Amino acid sequence: MIIIFGNSFKTYIEAKGKFNCPNCKRKEIYEVKTQQEYFKLFFISIWPIDKKTQPIVECLCCKENFNTDILNDNNFYLDGSSVLSND
Repeated sequence: MIIIFGNSFKTYIEAKGKFNCPNCKRKEIYEVKTQQEYFKLFFISIWPIDKKTQPIVECLCCKENFNTDILNDNNFYLDGSSVLSND
């Protein structure tokens, strides 16, 4: 009997919106992503091995990654309207 096992990463999309990308120099769609490593058995993710990574912001146009601080006062809904903070 052959047992196939290993580990891999799963990517989770935590949020989506628009922001002014410093690389593209225009308002683009972003995704906030995290990853988590899983043990796999027969190509099926069985259980997590490690905690989720820190979230990153990825511009879907240029594929550049940024720290989530980039969204401070630079966060818009997908329709382009501003997300107001409750500070």
